[in-house]
Amino acid sequence: MRIGIDAKWYFEGPPSGRRVVRALVEAMLRCDQRNEYYIFLNQRHRAEQFPMQGPNIHLVYVWAGNNQLSNVFVLPRYANRYKVDVTLYQNFISPFGTTKKIAYIHDVLFLSNPEFYTTYERLYFAPLKYLTRRADAVITVSEEERKRLIHFGFAKDPDKLFVAHHGVDSTFLPRNDYDTKRVEAVKLRYALPDRFLLFVGRLNLRKNVDNLLKGVALLQDKDIPLVIVGTTNWKESNHLQTIKALGIEDRVQFKGSIDQDLGVVYSLSTLFCFPSFAESFGLPPLEAMACGVPVVVSDTTSLPEICGDAGNYVPADNPQQIAAVIDSLLCNGQLYESKKMLGLAQARKFTWENAAKKILQVMETVNQSAA
Repeated sequence: MRIGIDAKWYFEGPPSGRRVVRALVEAMLRCDQRNEYYIFLNQRHRAEQFPMQGPNIHLVYVWAGNNQLSNVFVLPRYANRYKVDVTLYQNFISPFGTTKKIAYIHDVLFLSNPEFYTTYERLYFAPLKYLTRRADAVITVSEEERKRLIHFGFAKDPDKLFVAHHGVDSTFLPRNDYDTKRVEAVKLRYALPDRFLLFVGRLNLRKNVDNLLKGVALLQDKDIPLVIVGTTNWKESNHLQTIKALGIEDRVQFKGSIDQDLGVVYSLSTLFCFPSFAESFGLPPLEAMACGVPVVVSDTTSLPEICGDAGNYVPADNPQQIAAVIDSLLCNGQLYESKKMLGLAQARKFTWENAAKKILQVMETVNQSAA
């Protein structure tokens, strides 16, 4: 089988999208040497070194100035040129071309939670439903998101809508599993305190940083700071105004985007806090659990599915409850250790190899249906 993969975000793209695409592509290439792979990359990255090589791996560079337009008009031409049997698209598929098409839908939260998206974002994603209904199969990232796709009519046949959970990269480890010198170097590089709460994600309204900040202001522990890893994105939160209004400027530290050292940063944190209003999956809490850090997450959408018994759940819109749950973990060593061990066990259930195998199964089914 000749497999095409839309990997235009492999080197550059939305932070979460880039990490997912990179992890999936590498996992698929590791676990499958039988099929031929055509990896569609952004032509701007010709000089970048793709880390995997083999007789079954073919790199194809395409125009990627706009993901939607590239998927609809450019990828099908290349898929036809290389006689690809099945192509995996990120979000938007194309109505053109002869290849079988699988839509990998990250989320459709713009429909269920439009209040967290700009007008531009909603317009950009508007064609997604109508294009997806022409897919030979649809893959999404959680059972919760699959329900959302069915609810909004993204598949004519729900039996063609599959789930492939994200995984945890093997570089996310508990602190004691990292080299001591590296841990100290990362701590120094980012000026991290000895104890801190951690948030990782985009600074937009959906991630609910404002209520997390209000919760921090209510903590019994007035010394533990909040470290924020991430940058502003689309419909921004009011976090700067909230910090000033609460008078907690000295308790919040912004570190911007962190990539290579992110696992070490997770492992150095005391608690990971992620009270998001809505998630299709929730990769940061899973990564934090893999690093041996208890997680405080909202009790909504996909987060209970991903965190299971390891999660410490809060209502997203209740700063008092957010503070109370954080306090309970900081003050109760037995509870803290229990949730840490549950988190490590929960994280081991999610691997990129499992995700890759699931996607390959779907591809084989789709390809056989063409015979």
